[in-house]
Amino acid sequence: MPGVYRVDLLTRQVTAPDVDSSYSEPSEMLNPIDTDTEQENGESSGAYIIRIPFGPKDKYVPKELLWPHIPEFVDRALSHIMQISKVLGEQIGGGQQVWPVSIHGHYADAGDSTALLSGALNVPMVFTGHSLGRDKLEQLLKQGRPKEEINSNYKIWRRIEAEELCLDASEIVITSTRQEVDEQWRLYDGFDPVLERKLRARMKRGVSCLGRFMPRMVVSIISVLSDHLMFHSRTYT
Repeated sequence: MPGVYRVDLLTRQVTAPDVDSSYSEPSEMLNPIDTDTEQENGESSGAYIIRIPFGPKDKYVPKELLWPHIPEFVDRALSHIMQISKVLGEQIGGGQQVWPVSIHGHYADAGDSTALLSGALNVPMVFTGHSLGRDKLEQLLKQGRPKEEINSNYKIWRRIEAEELCLDASEIVITSTRQEVDEQWRLYDGFDPVLERKLRARMKRGVSCLGRFMPRMVVSIISVLSDHLMFHSRTYT
């Protein structure tokens, strides 16, 4: 896409014998449609899957069990970003490090990681929840499931804590449906559905929603991502 030099999708490296060997590759370039892209944009341009080793080695781990290993992922992801920023600085930055324009977290665990990376790098954060813990908790409670069992199986309180952090740290939250905005995010502290509707109306009229009296983050339904996203974080496989 014009205006985007490089996108890295960060995920977990898995070397388990029962998982396809491609998941163990530390990096994978996604082939561009235009074969002349490298000549036009440079050797490091394009989109890459970067697989970060963290957590138990040589073993697939369900996402619910990855929470204790988030700090390890963040440390190694930060090292990767700093290394790439130096490389890009030498190639296109005139010797000055080239930092990401934004970092986009998907799901609660990667959102937790993204919030930490965003703060460390002072880079705007974007978040897509895909599904939300408070809504899932409500649905499971309606089925008669005990809270202790729900938390044991889904680590639901840790997930909700991460989603609260994402709501606080994000510049934009990308949602899939109006139901997600009206019925799921409304369960979270810090989200005001009345204010969200007012801000949406202002944006439709072309009125700026930025300023000292406006919140830092707006929950919105956005179907097309910004053309400047650079790093995506996804900790599960």
